[in-house]
Amino acid sequence: MSVMDEGVIDNMGLRKNEKSLNLYIFDHLAWGLEADDVHIFMLQNKLNDYLQYIDSGQVNERYKVEDYENIIIRVIAKYPFSYDCVQFLDKAKRYINDAGFELEWEVRPMED
Repeated sequence: MSVMDEGVIDNMGLRKNEKSLNLYIFDHLAWGLEADDVHIFMLQNKLNDYLQYIDSGQVNERYKVEDYENIIIRVIAKYPFSYDCVQFLDKAKRYINDAGFELEWEVRPMED
């Protein structure tokens, strides 16, 4: 699964020490290319899918509400984010925080 797969949760799991439910988005695409606008659009669609998954209650079909205190959407990227993407993620983070959830992102270079 990846940022390209709409309507799919890439991965999820509980971090019991944090009492958080983590929903992961895996992004294997490079940034800094002419297609950044398309890449950001894919990421935006993926985030919207995750918010829909949470809001619809589907998330609680797999995990009990009493098992976690907060939900964190974590974007794990293979390549460093572009300036435009970081600007987008900052705005998305504010929106997601206002909805009562968290958004975090990090770069984790992966093997091809």
